[in-house]
Formats: sequence, C-alpha cells, structure tokens
Amino acid sequence: MNSFIYRTERIAVCPLDRWAMEGPYPSWFHDMEVCRHNSHGAFPKQAAELAAYIDSLAGDRSRLVWAIFDVAGAKPHIGNISLQQIDPINRSAEFAILIGDRSCWGKGYSAEAARLLLTHGFDRLNLRRIYCGTASTNAGMRGLAQTLGMVEEGTRRGALFIDGNYIDVVEYGLLRDEFRRPPA
Repeated sequence: MNSFIYRTERIAVCPLDRWAMEGPYPSWFHDMEVCRHNSHGAFPKQAAELAAYIDSLAGDRSRLVWAIFDVAGAKPHIGNISLQQIDPINRSAEFAILIGDRSCWGKGYSAEAARLLLTHGFDRLNLRRIYCGTASTNAGMRGLAQTLGMVEEGTRRGALFIDGNYIDVVEYGLLRDEFRRPPA
C-alpha cells in the first residue's frame, strides 16, 4: 500500500492501487445496497475488470482516485473518493464517492474525506469549480453535497434507470470562493 497523502485523526487517504484487490474493495461491486444509487450494480464487476481500472489510473491526469481508510478504528479500506473529468481549460472536475463498508455509513467519513479532496482540488489542482450529480433518491449524497456547501444547480429529469424506474439526477456545484476549508 502507498503511504498516506493526507491524514486526520479518523481517516487517511492514498492513491487507489493494486493492493486494494486483496481487501474488501472487489466485494463492494457485488453488494446491491452499496450500488443502489449508482450504475456499478448493473454489470457486477469481475476482478480482472477492477484490476484493469486500477491500472488505468496510473498517469491519468483526467481523474484522481483515492482510497479512504478509517485509521482511528483500524479498519481496512472503507471507500473511494475521486475527482473525475478534470478539465484543465475550464478548471472544473466532477466529485464522486463510494463508501463500500456499510458499517461506516452515516458516521461522517464521507464529509471528512470530501473536505480533504475538495481542498486538494481547489488548492493543489487550481480548480475553480467542483460538481456532482446524484439520484434524487440518494438522500446520503444529497446531504453530503449540502454539507459541503454545494449549491443545487438543476435536475436532469428521468436520467437514471434504477430498480425498474427512471429517476431524476440532481446536480450540485461548488465554486472555489464558496468553499469553506477545514481548520488546519
């Protein structure tokens, strides 16, 4: 495993790499509750596909994917967080997160990791805008976006097909000037 890039009292993050294949990571994509609000469950991932995805991250400047660890609880890899579609011209990127360890849901790990990633995106990558979209039924992600100070920017009607229904996607965005950094 790589050394941690950032660490708080409770969590640490490092680049997602091949070591993740030996832990709980592959099982998250076969857990339909974990994949309920995203497309991962539509085509459950095989180990070779996940390994190829991890390998594709090396040197790719259009996305930044970190593994999240619960260091205070000595838990293994509990989730991933990323900036995707990093656009160097418009200085924007899409934010995404997946907490695969269900025992860690609702405990603030997502917000803590997201603040680290957003700080990195704005301060190190010189991004001006970070955005995300989520299923209108995904209360957890919608709450996270609001906790981070993201502004609801619009709705893509019927854009996701989940459990036999078309669901709206709610779009959020955050400008650098609006972001409240965590205390040092």
